[in-house]
Amino acid sequence: MAVDSRWLEAERPQTLVTLYDCCVGSHVWVSLGVTALAAFVMWQHGVTADATPLAIVFFSTMLIYNLDTSRDLAKAHTARETWRARCATTLSWASLGALITTLAPCSWPTIGVVLAGAGISCLYAVPLGPRRLRVKALPGMKSLVVGVAVATAVVAVPLLSQGITPTPFTAFTFWLIVTLTTVNATLFDVRDYRQDRDRGLRTLPVVLGVHTTQRALAFVGGASFLGIAMLEPGLRDQALAACCVVIPLCFLLGPRSPRAAYAWLVDGFLLLPAALTYAF
Repeated sequence: MAVDSRWLEAERPQTLVTLYDCCVGSHVWVSLGVTALAAFVMWQHGVTADATPLAIVFFSTMLIYNLDTSRDLAKAHTARETWRARCATTLSWASLGALITTLAPCSWPTIGVVLAGAGISCLYAVPLGPRRLRVKALPGMKSLVVGVAVATAVVAVPLLSQGITPTPFTAFTFWLIVTLTTVNATLFDVRDYRQDRDRGLRTLPVVLGVHTTQRALAFVGGASFLGIAMLEPGLRDQALAACCVVIPLCFLLGPRSPRAAYAWLVDGFLLLPAALTYAF
């Protein structure tokens, strides 16, 4: 029998609640995952040790996610939501300041990539045009926009900072990261199925149904990872490991799964390519 996630959250020890708020609620965890993807790109392309690209990716991710949270909680109804909104706003300003400081000595192409990626990631939630249509309301667009924006940032920023010319291997690396981040974003749409349906957002789970989305995501994600493993030997281990992790998660997690499971596991698999590369 499925267990309601609100009951699980109420029963969690206060220490775990605090840990969750500090790591997940602040978006530090997902920012570390995205930054690990940038580190993976650097290792694969032989980029010399340089913390600047990693700092740019980390603070950009913190800024975008906390801005989104502060917008979502703009009309807070509880004391906890009000506190979370204030924390998100504070973290947004802090991340913006840190990002500007980090970007100041960088080249204009690097700055341009960061601004373009941040702008696209922020605009997908903003009402546009006379009908006030949001890009995130179009089926599948939210996941695709987020996936491509994140992949572009974590691939382009490290390479531009070192003046490295992209190669066919770079394209396969980009493909791997797009698949990972798009699966990540779509799984969170599965988690938010009921809320998105009630708000009228046409995400893939709302349009296709949760079970169909899970099957399609497992098939497309698995096929993508297997294609990378067959075509690029240098990414075989990372692609096969991602395939073995992502496919089970597509079926194990649903709308009634605990939010903590999504936070730790779905965002956690973004660390996988870097962990395997560093280990071997």
